[in-house]
Amino acid sequence: MLFKKFLNTFFVLIIFWGSTNLFAQEREKRVMLVYSKERNNERIREFHTGFSTYHSNNKTNTRISNLFINSEGDRTKSDMIRSIKTAWNAYQNNLPDLIIATDSEALEVLLSLELSPEQKQKILCIKLLDADYKPVRGISYLHTSLPIAENIEFGSSLFPDSKNILIITDNSPYGSLEAEYAKRVIASMPDKEKFHFTFFSPRGDNFEDFTKRINSMPLKSFAILSSWVMDNKGNYSYNNYLHPFLPKINTIPILGIQNLLTGTGVIGGYSVSSWDHGYKAAEASIKLLENPGIVINDTLKTYQLQLDFNELKKWNISTKRFSKQATIINKPPSIFDDFRTEVQLFMAFILLLITSFMVFAVYHFRHRNLNKELIRLTSENISRRELLNNTFSVMEEGVISFAPDLTILYANDAAALLSETRKTLSGKKFHEVYSTSQPGSSECVHALLKEALSQKKSLPIPEHTRIDYHERESRFIAGNISPVLNTSGEVSQIVLVMRDVTELYKQKRYLSLAVESAKAFIWFYNTSTKQFTIVENRENIFKNWNIQFRTHKHFLEYVHPEDRDRLSLSYDKLMVSKAKSFSVEYRMAVNNDNSWEWWERRGVIYSLSSETNKVNDARFLYGMDINIQEIKMRESELLQAKLKAEESDRLKSSFLSNMSHEIRTPLNGIVGFANLITDNSYTDDEKSEFASIINSNSKSLMTLINDILDISRIESNSLKFELSEFDLASQIIEITETSKLSIKEGIEIITEIPESPKIVYSDSVRNRQVITNLLNNSIKFTESGSITVGFLCNINEVEIFVRDTGKGIPANAIEKVFSRFYKTDEFAPGTGLGLPICKAIVEKLGGRISITSTEGEGTRVCFTIPADININKIPAEKPEPASSPVETPHESAEKKRVLIAEDLDSNFMLIDIILSKRYDIARAVNGKEATEIFQTFNPDIILMDIKMPVMNGLEATRYIRGKNSSIPIIALTANAFESDQLEAKSAGCNDVLTKPVKASMLLNSIERYTNLNN
Repeated sequence: MLFKKFLNTFFVLIIFWGSTNLFAQEREKRVMLVYSKERNNERIREFHTGFSTYHSNNKTNTRISNLFINSEGDRTKSDMIRSIKTAWNAYQNNLPDLIIATDSEALEVLLSLELSPEQKQKILCIKLLDADYKPVRGISYLHTSLPIAENIEFGSSLFPDSKNILIITDNSPYGSLEAEYAKRVIASMPDKEKFHFTFFSPRGDNFEDFTKRINSMPLKSFAILSSWVMDNKGNYSYNNYLHPFLPKINTIPILGIQNLLTGTGVIGGYSVSSWDHGYKAAEASIKLLENPGIVINDTLKTYQLQLDFNELKKWNISTKRFSKQATIINKPPSIFDDFRTEVQLFMAFILLLITSFMVFAVYHFRHRNLNKELIRLTSENISRRELLNNTFSVMEEGVISFAPDLTILYANDAAALLSETRKTLSGKKFHEVYSTSQPGSSECVHALLKEALSQKKSLPIPEHTRIDYHERESRFIAGNISPVLNTSGEVSQIVLVMRDVTELYKQKRYLSLAVESAKAFIWFYNTSTKQFTIVENRENIFKNWNIQFRTHKHFLEYVHPEDRDRLSLSYDKLMVSKAKSFSVEYRMAVNNDNSWEWWERRGVIYSLSSETNKVNDARFLYGMDINIQEIKMRESELLQAKLKAEESDRLKSSFLSNMSHEIRTPLNGIVGFANLITDNSYTDDEKSEFASIINSNSKSLMTLINDILDISRIESNSLKFELSEFDLASQIIEITETSKLSIKEGIEIITEIPESPKIVYSDSVRNRQVITNLLNNSIKFTESGSITVGFLCNINEVEIFVRDTGKGIPANAIEKVFSRFYKTDEFAPGTGLGLPICKAIVEKLGGRISITSTEGEGTRVCFTIPADININKIPAEKPEPASSPVETPHESAEKKRVLIAEDLDSNFMLIDIILSKRYDIARAVNGKEATEIFQTFNPDIILMDIKMPVMNGLEATRYIRGKNSSIPIIALTANAFESDQLEAKSAGCNDVLTKPVKASMLLNSIERYTNLNN
C-alpha cells in the first residue's frame, strides 16, 4: 500500500516537471529557405548543409523548411511568381518567422508578394556583392564576394610568365552575375594593364567548340573558373546535360573560386564555400530571430586556399610554396604521420617474431632428423633451381615470374639488367624496380599485369613501350605477359617475357629520319594484286596525308602524263629480265596541282627462281622514291653556265679578233708613215702631214687602249670618280662643236638645251666621255640626216639624250648592245665596249641608261644624272696635278741630276730627249745597276721603270729607300691599274706616271719634287 502511494506521487511529480519544462521552453521558430535554382544544384545542397549544421550544433529551437520555386530549373520568372503565391497562400495561417532568399532572383520573386513593412523585416537575402545594387528598405542582406583579385595574384605568382588570363563562367544566371562581378574587380585593379583578360562563357556554343576555344589559348596563360552548376560527381552542367569538363582542358592551368571545383581538375586557389555561406546565414538568422526589428547588411569575405595535389604535380608546382594553412587534397599519406599505429603494430609483430624464433630454437633439436630431410630436399630444389636459372641466364630475353599479388618471385639476369637497380629483384613489386611508359599513358606494363591477372589470358606488350631510367637512356621493349593457371583454374603466377628492341627501334627511327631528310618515301608493290602501299613518310610528302593508294593506277594519277607509261613499264621489264633492281626518273605533283617535281624511283624484288624456272617471279617489290628536283635544277644551272661560258669564250675570241684588227689598223698608219718620214724624197710639208697622220693614229690607238683599261677597271670595280659642279649646257655645246669638225657631209648636229646654264653635280670628265661615246656612235651609223644632243630637266634628275636618224638597231639586238664585246655589225669599226662602258659609268654615278630604236629610222639613247648623288657610294678619284708651264732653268744655274732606270732603249731615248737640255742624265738598264749608280752618281731624282730584268723597279726602290728616305723616286709603268700604282707607292715611290707619258707632265713632276727636296 505504501509502495502504491509512492508510485502515484512519483508519476505526479514527473507530469508536473514535464509540464513546467514545456511551458518554460520558448515557442519553436520557423525559418523558410526560398531557392530559385533547381533542387539538384550542388551549391544549394552545400548551402543547406551548412545552414542545418549550425542549427544542429547550437541546438536551436528552429524548424527549417525549404521552398523550391524552380525545382527543375526550367521555370520562367512569372512561373516562379505564381508558384510562390500559391505557397504563400498555403502558409497564411502559419507564416514563417524568417524567410531567407538564397539569391537576388529569389528576393525579386518574394517582393512580388504584397508584403507589409513588418513582413519585409523578416527577410534575409543572400546575394553576390554589387556596388550598384539598391537595397530594399527593411530587408537584411548578406553579400557574398568572390576571390577574383586574390586568384589573379595567386595565379601570377604560380605562373609569372603568363600575360593572358581567361575568366570562365557557365551560362546560368549565376555565371552572368559572377562575370559582371569579375569585370568590376578587374577594372579596379591598379596593375590590370599587365594582363590581357578574356571572358569565356558557353553561350551559343556546343560543348566541344567551347573546350576547343579554351585549349586554343596561348600557352602562357591561365584560367580562373567561376562557380558552375555541377553534380556531386564533379560533372559540369551544360544545356541540361552533364559533361566531364575539366579533363578536356589540357593546355592551360585552371584556378577555381569555388571549393566544389577542387578535385574536378582545377589546381585550386582561393575559394568560397556555399557551406560557409549557409553557416553564416544561419548565424544571421538567429540574430534576426532573437532581435526582431534589426536590419543586417554584412559582406562575407572568408576565403580559403584550397589545392589539389594531383594538379600541382601535373603542373610541376611544389607544395613547399604554400603555407600550412592551405588545404591540399589528394595528398599521399606520410608513413610517419599517418601510419603511426601501423608502425607500432609492425614493431610488436617484430617482437612477436623474435619470441617465436626463440620458441622455435627450443624445438630445433627435436626435429633434427626432420631438418636433415628438409635440407636434402632443399638441396635438390636448389639444384633444380640452379639448372633453371642457368637456362634463363643464357637467354637474351628478360624473364620475370610474379605471384598473384604481383610480387616478383624470380627474375633472370637479362631482366635485372633492364631494371633500375640491377640488383636482386625477388620480393619486390614491379613498379618499384621498373618505370614503364608508352606515348599517351604511363605504367602500361603494370596495368597489363593486372589485366592479365583479371582476364586470365596472355597479352602482348604494346609497340613503343619503354623502360625509363633516372640516369641512363630509356630502353624500348617487346614481349608478352602470360598467366599460369593451376588445376582449379586460378592464377598461380604470371610470367613476363620481354626483350630489348632499342637498337631495332633506333634503326627504324634513323631510317625514318633519313627518309624525311631526303624528302623520300618507301613503298611496297604486289604485281599480282596491283596493290601499292606507301609504308613510310607518306604524311610528310603528300599534302592530303589521309590519302591511301590502294592500287598503282591510283598512284599514277599524281604522275605526269608523259611519264606514266615509263613508270609502269619499269615493272613489266622486271618480269622478263634477270635484274633484281631498277631505277627510273619521273615527274610527280604531290599535291595533285600540276606543280611537277622530279623524282627517282629505285626498287628491288624478291626473286623466286628454280632450276627449271629461270625467269624471275617479281611478285613483290620494295623501294624508295627520292625527290631529285634540286639535282635537276643544278643540272639545268650547270648547263646554262656551260652555255654562258661557251658564249663568253666566243665573245672573247671575237674580241681578240677585233682587237687585232683595231690595233693593227692605226699601227699600220703609224709604222708606214714613220718609214716615209725617213725618206728624203718627200718634202717637209709632206713629212709634216705624215707626222700629223702618225699623231692621229696614235690617238686612236690610245683611245682603244683606254677603252680596254676602262672595261678592266669596271670588271675589277676600281673605276674612280671626281665629283664637281659644272655647266652641262656648256659641256654639250663644246662636245658638239668639236664633233662637227669630223662629221661627214649631209649630217647636221643639233643641240636642244635651255638658254640658261644648267649646273649639275657629277664627274664632268666621265660625263663628257659618255656623251662623246654616244655621239661618236651616232656619227658612225648615220649616213645622212641629223643628230640631236640635248637634255631635259625633271624633278629628281636631268635626262641627257642623243637622237639620230641613222640605220637603227634591230629589235632583237637592243637588249644585247650593252653586253661587252657585242657588235650589231661585225664589219663596223670599234671593239663593242663603248656602250658597256657608258652603262657602267652612268650606273656608278646613280643614273640609268636606255635605248629606243626603230630599224631604218634611227636611235635615241638617253641617260640620267640624279639631282642628289650619294657621295659615299661613289669611289673618289685623286685628281692629277694640272699641267703648268715649265720654267727653263737659268743657263748659268747648275743642272740637276736625274737617274733613269729603263731597260728599253726606245723608252730611254724618248725621256733623254725630253730631259737632256735641262738635266744631267745617267742611265741604268736594270734595278741592280740602278742601286749601284745611285751610290756613285748622287742623283737629285730617280725615274724608275717597274718591269726590268735582274732586279725589278720595286725591289730597287725598297733598297734605295733603305739607304736614303728623302730622295724623290717617280715610277714609270705601262700598267694603268690602281692596284699597280698602290703597290709602287707602298714600295717607296713618291709618284706614279703611266706610259706613254706626256712631256709636260713629266717635266712638271720632276720640277715639283726637286724643288720640294731643296
